[in-house]
Amino acid sequence: MGLTRLTHKRESGMKSGYWSPNRKEELVEKLADYEDLEEQGKLLKPPCAAGDTIYHVCIPKNDEPQIIEMKVGCVEPCGAIRNYKGTCEVWNVYAETDYTKAYFKFFDFGKTVFLTGEEAEAALKEL
Repeated sequence: MGLTRLTHKRESGMKSGYWSPNRKEELVEKLADYEDLEEQGKLLKPPCAAGDTIYHVCIPKNDEPQIIEMKVGCVEPCGAIRNYKGTCEVWNVYAETDYTKAYFKFFDFGKTVFLTGEEAEAALKEL
C-alpha cells in the first residue's frame, strides 16, 4: 500500500507552499494519524536519504583522524544484514566515495557520522 498524498506543491510561482483539494476533515484526520504514530514511537525518521552527503570521522590505523565526505547510496530504516568476514552485521545506511564504501547504523549519527561538515569538524577537534 503506497502513500496517497493529500497535499500538492504549488506550481504557479505566485505563492509558495502546498495546497489540497481535500476537505479540512480529511486533512485533520491524516495529520492525527501521523501524530498518533509519532506519540507511539512508530514513525521512523531516518537521519538521511539516498543521495544525501554525510561526513564520516574516522581514524585509520597508524594515521591521523580525518573526515571523509560520502554519498548515501541507500537507507534501510528497519536494518539490513550483511556478512562481513564471517560475521553478520546489521546496518541502516550504505554510503560510498570514489575509493571506499561504508555501512553505518543510525546510532552512529552524531558520534562518528554527521550531516554537515561543520558538525564533523567539531567532532574531529574533540578527538
